[in-house]
Amino acid sequence: MSASREKKSRADSTYVQRRNHHETDKNRRKHILYGVAGGVVAVLAIALLVWDSGFFQKRATAVTIDGESYGPAVVQYYYQSALNTARYGSMMGSSDYASFDYSTDPADQVYDAESGQTWKDHLLDQAIEDLTQVTALVHAAEEEGYSLTQKDQAYLDSELSSLDQAWRSSGTYASLDSYLKVNFGNYMDEDTFRSLYTDQVLADSYRNTYQNSLTYTDEEVEAYYAEHTNDLDTFTYSVLTVRASVEEQTDEDGNTVEMTEEETQAAFDTAKSEAQTLAQEIQARLAAGDDVQALVDEYGDRLYNSSVHAQSLGSASAISSAQYADWLYDTARQSGEVTIVENDGSANNTYTYYVVQFENRERNEDPTADVRHILIGAAASGSTPTEEEFAAAEEEAQALLDQWKAEDGTEDGFAALAVQNTDDSGSLADGGLYTGISSLDSWDQNFEDWCLDPARQPGDTGLVKNESSQTQGWHIMYFVGWDDPQWKYTVKSSFKSDDVSTWLDGLTENVETTRGSGMDYVG
Repeated sequence: MSASREKKSRADSTYVQRRNHHETDKNRRKHILYGVAGGVVAVLAIALLVWDSGFFQKRATAVTIDGESYGPAVVQYYYQSALNTARYGSMMGSSDYASFDYSTDPADQVYDAESGQTWKDHLLDQAIEDLTQVTALVHAAEEEGYSLTQKDQAYLDSELSSLDQAWRSSGTYASLDSYLKVNFGNYMDEDTFRSLYTDQVLADSYRNTYQNSLTYTDEEVEAYYAEHTNDLDTFTYSVLTVRASVEEQTDEDGNTVEMTEEETQAAFDTAKSEAQTLAQEIQARLAAGDDVQALVDEYGDRLYNSSVHAQSLGSASAISSAQYADWLYDTARQSGEVTIVENDGSANNTYTYYVVQFENRERNEDPTADVRHILIGAAASGSTPTEEEFAAAEEEAQALLDQWKAEDGTEDGFAALAVQNTDDSGSLADGGLYTGISSLDSWDQNFEDWCLDPARQPGDTGLVKNESSQTQGWHIMYFVGWDDPQWKYTVKSSFKSDDVSTWLDGLTENVETTRGSGMDYVG
């Protein structure tokens, strides 16, 4: 081989080696690149799964209040509460929610046309305000060393236990967390719910304790009474109502006969004249001294309705919203006076005559009663129990009363027992407590008679049968003590309401609130 060919052969060999090395290096880099890309895809997939799980969102700070940070789950809970209030208010025709459409997304509804604020923004503001108040109360309670009472702890335990039972009994949810997510938002979990609910119970307990500690002098109470006698006096009166309306006309086959406007007006005028004549006749007989109940019995179905010897505080809606309120409030009224008050309901083709007899007006000094009770329902709410069901409920009530006497015997213990056992949702959170009970309220008669027995002493207990309320059964009774007369109880309640509001404003006015990125996940 010539020198030149040998040189070329070596060059070709070197080229091949370099080319092979380059290809090997290229393939190695390609594998590394694919490996890195695969790793990135895997990381992104994991990150996406974590994101979808809400791991990052639930840990984001939605709001910081007085140094306390809250995630989206807590704010969502308070937002949902505000939203539910708005929906209920809208359905019930509340003027505060007149512009709210409960069937439309709050984010698509304008709350304030001038600022452009949506209902969602408004309800979020309400949620933050409510959470701020709870936070301020909890911090104040902690600074004071205030802790939950036996009754409060029993209530908290009972509510959390009921929550656990709810998801288990439904048969729909795999766990408590899944139940919480469906009912309180995607970022809610058991620990968060327990924490926020504990704060709520502590805040309510601390506020109630403060409210109960407020006292007022007789001079303050009397001064208020002097300015509000119409509201605080007890009125006794009778009302017989006569109403004129156009009855629907039918032919001999039962078919509705359409009336012309002229015929309708003529029929209405006739009915109105007859109703007025009847009202005047009743007025004359009452003025002549006829017994009001006897007249109600005599006139029967000719009356639209009647109320005989009714007793009511002047501030109660039975009087304050009545057409005849001003007549009753007149201090010149004398016992036995009778009048007729008219109300034109022409929009509904009706005209009403109220025959009102004034009987008495006084500042009632009879004491009211404070009691605790445990209601043992004999049947489902709204159902009338059988005698056997009443008997079973009485046996259960007696067993609970005996258990309490043997194990505790204190008011606090009774309150805790009420939280755990009562079927009265209205008094559950308060340990079965009702205050200011008087004959002016609408209680089951057996319940009222037991509470207002003049011989009743603090610590008295007993069983009372309930045959009239929505949930019938047996009450286990505990008499706490006698309270102020109704008028004075009402005055002090008004004072306390105003003073607690002022106190709460003071607790929250300087609280710093900062919204964070977690607000993006609320609503």
